[in-house]
Amino acid sequence: MSALSDNEIRERLISYTCQRNCCGVAEQSGICCTLGDKDWILGPIEDHAEVLKRLEDRLGRPVPFVEVFIDYEEGRALFPDKSSWQNPAHYPAMRVVPDAISRYSCAFLKGGKCSIHEIKPTICASFLCEYLQKVVRSVVGS
Repeated sequence: MSALSDNEIRERLISYTCQRNCCGVAEQSGICCTLGDKDWILGPIEDHAEVLKRLEDRLGRPVPFVEVFIDYEEGRALFPDKSSWQNPAHYPAMRVVPDAISRYSCAFLKGGKCSIHEIKPTICASFLCEYLQKVVRSVVGS
């Protein structure tokens, strides 16, 4: 049996922590994909054209931009009291929808899990919350 590389350990640690202890909250996942009272935006999505293409390939139909993303004009009107949504550099952002728990969450968060996990945008794949950064540093040192 071969030993896991540091990168494999890191990826497994991230996956486990995100699914079971998201943002340091036991038995939670998907908190980073919710707004709640945070001044937080899920953007900018720099690979938005590629994300749309992957979704179209998966669904077998054209997927309009507005089904997946929010542009600056819509976002700033939707959240006039949140400064992150007032900055055009943060767009396009992932579409958020009202929900019963956090008030707004990513449209692709279903049952606390990402429904497009394998084809999600780069920003989502590379995001590490402060809690996760500390966990990764303490175990693998990077």
